[in-house]
Amino acid sequence: MYNRVLNPVIAGLVSGLLSLPVFSADLDWGIETTVGHTDNATRVSSDEISDTIGSIGGHIEVTRDGSRIDGRLRGAGSFRDYFDNTYNDDFLGSGAAELRIGLIGESVTWSVDDTFGQVLSDAFTPSTPDNRENVNVFSTGPDIRLQLSRSTEMVIGGRYQDSNYQNSNSVDNERVSGDISLVRHTSPAVAWSLNVSASSVDFDGAGNPGYDQREVFARMESRGTNQTLTADLGIGILDGGDQTDRTALVRINWIRQLSPSWALELGALSEFGNADDQFVYGVSSGTELGGTQDVELSGLAMRNDNARLALRFVRPRTRLRFFGDIGQETYPDTIGQDRSRWSLGVEATRRLTAHLEATIELFHEDRDFDTGAGNDKTDRYSARLDWRIGRSLFLGIEGRKEDRSGDTVYSYDETIYLASLSYRTGTL
Repeated sequence: MYNRVLNPVIAGLVSGLLSLPVFSADLDWGIETTVGHTDNATRVSSDEISDTIGSIGGHIEVTRDGSRIDGRLRGAGSFRDYFDNTYNDDFLGSGAAELRIGLIGESVTWSVDDTFGQVLSDAFTPSTPDNRENVNVFSTGPDIRLQLSRSTEMVIGGRYQDSNYQNSNSVDNERVSGDISLVRHTSPAVAWSLNVSASSVDFDGAGNPGYDQREVFARMESRGTNQTLTADLGIGILDGGDQTDRTALVRINWIRQLSPSWALELGALSEFGNADDQFVYGVSSGTELGGTQDVELSGLAMRNDNARLALRFVRPRTRLRFFGDIGQETYPDTIGQDRSRWSLGVEATRRLTAHLEATIELFHEDRDFDTGAGNDKTDRYSARLDWRIGRSLFLGIEGRKEDRSGDTVYSYDETIYLASLSYRTGTL
C-alpha cells in the first residue's frame, strides 16, 4: 500500500521537474540537517520518553509560466532517525505538483495535479510516527475554451481523481467530475461567470456507495495592482441516495495591499466536501509544507464552514504575520461526528545584524468534538536564531514548547531543542 501511495507522487514530481526547464523557471530550494532533543517523543501525559532525533531534508519551489507549459512544484520534507530507537526511521513531508499543457494553444489544455503528504490516522491522538499515514491525491483532465465573442467565452472541463490512503483503506475513492462556465470579461482585470459542476464519488470500502455532488454558482474575479478578489455565491447539492441536502455555497478569497508594508488576506468558505478536499487544500494552500494535516478520515461528505484572516507586515529588517481562523465541520448524514475549531497565531522575524536573524512564533488552537470526547486546546511557542556564515550557509538554534490539554485523555507537553546547518538559495 505504501508504494501505491508514494509512486504516483514521485512520478508527478519528476514529470513536473522535467517539464520545467531551469533556464525559464523561478527556482527556490534549500537543504537542512538537524539534530534535536525532545523530552516527550511519544507525546503522552505520563511516563514520558526522551530521545535525540537527527534529520536531513529540505524544500523546493519551482514555478514556470510559458506559452505551452505552465507548472508549479512545491515540496518540503525530512527523513528522521531516532537515536534511542523510540520509533523506526521516519519520513515527514508534503508536496504539491501542478502541470498544465497547452494541446491547442489556450483553446484545449490538459491539467495534471498531484498532492502528497501525511494526515493523522486518529484525530484525537497527537501527531507521532504511530499516528500518521501517507496520502496521495492525483487528478487529471482537459479544459476546452470556446471563444463566443471578444469578451465572452465558454469553458468546459472534466477531471478524474484518485485518492489513496496508506492505512485507512475505507477512505480510498475515485471521483469523476465535469463543469461548464460562461465567462464574461468586463475589463482586462474583471471577469464574471456562471458555473455549473457535477461530480460522482465512489469509495473502495464495502458498504459505502458514495455520493453525487452538484454546484450552481456565480463567480466574480478581480485582479488589480493592490488587490486580488475571487468570490463565489450559489447553492451546493449533496445526494447520498437516501437523502438530499442543500447548502448555500460561499467561497471568498481576498488579498489587499493596504500600504507598501501592510497586506491583508481574508477568506470565507461554506461548501460540501470530504477528507480529500481538506487534505488538498491544507497542502496546496498552506503557508508551510512538511507538517501533518488534521483531517477527519471519514468516507462521508460534510459541510465545511470556515473563515480565516491574516495580516502581514514586511520591511527590510522586520516581518510580522498575525493569523487566525474559525471553522465548523457538519456531517448531514450522521450524528456525533461534527467538530469545530478556532486558532490564533503570531510570527515575528527581526534581522538583528547583517548576519543574524531572530524569529518567534506563538500559536493557540481550540478543538471541540461532538462525539462525547469533549474538547482540547494546544499552545505552541518557539524561538529561533539563524546565523549566516557564508553566502547561503546558515547555522540555526531553536527551542519549542507544545502543550495540549482538555477533556480528552490525550494531553501532553513537549519541549524540543534543535541545532541545524542549512543551505538556502535565499538570504536573510
